[in-house]
Amino acid sequence: MWRENKGFSTIETMSALSLWLFVLLTVVPLWDKLIADEKMAESREIGYQIMNESISKYVMSGEGAASKTITKNNHIYAMKWEEEGDYQNVCIKATAYKEKSYCLSILQTEWLHAS
Repeated sequence: MWRENKGFSTIETMSALSLWLFVLLTVVPLWDKLIADEKMAESREIGYQIMNESISKYVMSGEGAASKTITKNNHIYAMKWEEEGDYQNVCIKATAYKEKSYCLSILQTEWLHAS
């Protein structure tokens, strides 16, 4: 403000308004995307844990190679086992992945299971 004035001038008001608009239009969308990416990473990590547990169970006992649907932390994960030659493909899909599934392949063996 100027020394003698009792209020803000038009230039000062417009400067303050444009600064607030700049902050709102740049920082808020970036913050929102950051939070969405964090939730996506958390969902992927849970999906990888589910796949790892299922693969470990299959390798150790020979069981657990069935397709199933799992609900964890308010997300629905669909795990699918497929045979492809000498390999087992394990794919997991969730709504948070935006229709993209993640797959791992392991060598299918009948003799490797622990006793």
